[in-house]
Amino acid sequence: MRRLATPLLCLAALVSCARPGETPVRDGPTADAGWATYQADVTAVRVGTDLRSLVLTVALPGDADGCSRNPRITNLVEENNRVHADVVQESRLSAVVGACPTHTPAEVTLTASGPIAGRTVVLNQEPWKVDGAAYHRCDPTFGCGPMPKDHCDQAWVGVVVRGMDVSRHSTGSVEGCDGIWLVMTVPFDPVPCGVEARPGCDSSVNVRRYFLRWAGQGGWKRIASSTEAGCGRVRATEPAFPSKLCADLPTP
Repeated sequence: MRRLATPLLCLAALVSCARPGETPVRDGPTADAGWATYQADVTAVRVGTDLRSLVLTVALPGDADGCSRNPRITNLVEENNRVHADVVQESRLSAVVGACPTHTPAEVTLTASGPIAGRTVVLNQEPWKVDGAAYHRCDPTFGCGPMPKDHCDQAWVGVVVRGMDVSRHSTGSVEGCDGIWLVMTVPFDPVPCGVEARPGCDSSVNVRRYFLRWAGQGGWKRIASSTEAGCGRVRATEPAFPSKLCADLPTP
């Protein structure tokens, strides 16, 4: 279900405030019965015809009269070298399951007060960064900055650990990495008894070793795990894993 950007006015409240014999007055395009304002899904952003504008491609719900109308920019704010805006459209059927099963592309122009240049553009609270003549969504993990070129960087390791079923306090300790293959240990919970150990709590930590392969834009992909010394487990799964990264490793 789409997120409702502007709630419908309560008709009962309007009626209660009207004088006897008066009809409540509704202003603006959303005043029609049943129409409400929703966020529009932005699918692409490109540089416009001048330095102050961007052309946004949006996906509007379609296939029926009442699915969508009036896509537009609202709440345009420029601050801290960023351009913030909400991209919305109106619908009276978006809340009806199955009423608008398809999407139709449309274009909306965003015009800033000055040259947009290299400023980050935040659309419906999602930041986009420029890449030549087009913009791309900033990475949810690394933000709008460049991704680390070094695949062995701890930031890439952190992405893998956060996707594991381990404590939020767990971190990955790299034991070997050549940019294509990675081996690391990860404790299930590094503080099982809390910061200050509880009386009677066994503070032993369960640690596993993980073997991974670089998977391009997807980052590191896990191929095996073990609680044993050496390369036995991973070489059985992936013979190409270099033994020099794990042959001398002790039991984790």
